[in-house]
Amino acid sequence: MASDGLPYEAGDALTCAADGSSPTYVWSGTNGGSFFSSTSNTVNLEAGEFCLICTATLNSDSHCSARAFLCASAYRK
Repeated sequence: MASDGLPYEAGDALTCAADGSSPTYVWSGTNGGSFFSSTSNTVNLEAGEFCLICTATLNSDSHCSARAFLCASAYRK
């Protein structure tokens, strides 16, 4: 991520992190104006608008999960 949080540039990485034993991650939303979905903990931004949600889950029963939501634009370098 950009060191000061803004502005974002294409290629910047957003990382989702959770404390606990072997968390799983699901990203969903848009990246560069296109639909996006991933199970990685890191997303590289595409140029354009993005609106992403990361859900981190600590167990397979989904009894302990958290979400982070971010919408902004990433500019070409």
